[in-house]
Amino acid sequence: MGRILLGALCAAAAVTCSPAAAEPAPVASAGPAIIVTANAGPNMLGTIALPIRAARFAESWARASADATRSPELQRMIAPGRAMGRLQKVNFVQAAVHARVRWMSDATQWGQHDYWATAEQTLAKGAGDMEDRAIVKMQALRALGFDHRDLFLTLGRDRVGGPITVLMVRIDDRYFMVDDTGGPATLLDRRGFEFQPQLSFGSAGSWIHARKIPAKRTAAAISAASASRN
Repeated sequence: MGRILLGALCAAAAVTCSPAAAEPAPVASAGPAIIVTANAGPNMLGTIALPIRAARFAESWARASADATRSPELQRMIAPGRAMGRLQKVNFVQAAVHARVRWMSDATQWGQHDYWATAEQTLAKGAGDMEDRAIVKMQALRALGFDHRDLFLTLGRDRVGGPITVLMVRIDDRYFMVDDTGGPATLLDRRGFEFQPQLSFGSAGSWIHARKIPAKRTAAAISAASASRN
């Protein structure tokens, strides 16, 4: 099976990682931002989605996931897309949100470094940053009949642009990325070179994205580390 490398994200979050354990892993005394739990998740781009309790994001995700599907403004926005196919709906929502919600930083709009607004707040103001627009897209697709279990808010890194937040949509076991460019959704496998998922949120929980290290590489690394101490 190989061992699982959580990488810098775990270290930065002060997590003690124990993927094989049935109970949540113990957390460093500095105070947990994230702790690993046991639950299945959205594996993508060769990563293993390890379930976590992301305490730092609890309030943010509570606002993001608040049901806005009956919002009159959201209903008006999605009305033209009701009869479309699934991928057409995704691209329609992408275009509709970017036409309606202009970009504005959280510092300017909310006086905070990072604030995830509800979909209703963002639509009412007509402005938001990449997280806010991704949240509106998620709620719009729910209102258009998408299963909430197939929608994920994913934080990751773009090889060129740095940290980004996108909406991931699962259609027939394939993931499509709905990014903040306003362009059509792209099959995630085509973005594997430039995008690295790190943390995902969905209706069933939250997950950190890890990668396996082949057993031979793990053994070699252990041997090298042991040799360096002798």
